Amino acid sequence: MDKLAYRKGVLAILADLLQEPDKETVAGLPATVKFLYEAFSALGYPVPLPAYSDWPALAADLDTLVRAFNRSFVFPPESRVVPVESIYRQWTADSSAQVPFAKEKGYLMGDAALHMKALYEGYGLELPAAFAATPDHLGLELEFACFLLEKETAGRQATFWREHLDWVGELADDAEKNGIPLFYRQVLGVAATFLRADLQSYE
Repeated sequence: MDKLAYRKGVLAILADLLQEPDKETVAGLPATVKFLYEAFSALGYPVPLPAYSDWPALAADLDTLVRAFNRSFVFPPESRVVPVESIYRQWTADSSAQVPFAKEKGYLMGDAALHMKALYEGYGLELPAAFAATPDHLGLELEFACFLLEKETAGRQATFWREHLDWVGELADDAEKNGIPLFYRQVLGVAATFLRADLQSYE
């Protein structure tokens, strides 16, 4: 398997793990760990095996993983994290915007979301109905990054990585600070480390 295939595979796995889990998610975790080890070794990315090797044990059954998912991303609001880019960006760079929170962070459907909607439309892709209010959800952005690896030049890929995937480290830091369940802390930590190393591959 070549490096491009490994990169696409990692992106697809991380995107899937950020969706609500099902039985296939749990059943596939041993194979996921094996693939990630092979991929990070082949790519030379600094993601250590202990960062993800315990995933099958941490998600031994679907009920456990669903509870962890909900505690991580749904409820309670004071300790969850929201894996949506707009939350981590200034809401808009438009100096003419009249809303009082225009220059603040923490709000949905900011410039990043509108740009993702435009990208989907530009490539003729359909935005899933469940993500109509969060087109810049990290899971969707990782799927779109995988699409770009198949369809676009390295230059356009690098632009997307820089414009839309450089905030994941902050998300992973918040996951640690908020103490969300370990499985998803590790998923976000792996995502942040992988994306940081992957961006460097364009430089």
